[in-house]
Amino acid sequence: MKTTSITLLIILLVVLDQISKILISSYLSLGESLNLLPFLNFTLIHNAGIAFSIFDEGGYMGRWFLVIAISGILGYLLFLIYKKTPEHKLELMSLILIISGGLGNLVDRAFLGYVVDFVHVFYQNYSFYVFNLADSYITVGIILYLSYYFFIERTKT
Repeated sequence: MKTTSITLLIILLVVLDQISKILISSYLSLGESLNLLPFLNFTLIHNAGIAFSIFDEGGYMGRWFLVIAISGILGYLLFLIYKKTPEHKLELMSLILIISGGLGNLVDRAFLGYVVDFVHVFYQNYSFYVFNLADSYITVGIILYLSYYFFIERTKT
């Protein structure tokens, strides 16, 4: 995959994430829910922390610490894609998803001070955390990367 295609795919995924967050923020008030299916709501929340609201109480300094830390991680992953160029498509796709998700949430954190989350999956009394498209990209990317590592990379020896 050419670097131009990789860049365009990352931009497309980040734009889709940002559009979804803008749309949901324009239709729902903070804390408001829209029931879509018996197991799915759109519920608008603002997450100042990271995954599962960890570091939610970090305040202004915590916000910029997270922006810097996440930027460093994303910089390293971008280096892996553009300078080291993964040989296997599964590894490349996983890194594209992780980078796109990280950038999508980084934009929110840097410009808003929090991440817009809205997808709420639940079943009866069990409620999963509220998340967004960027979180989904990261999760799927990590699953793909682990699959690549354990089933392809480790079997090369």
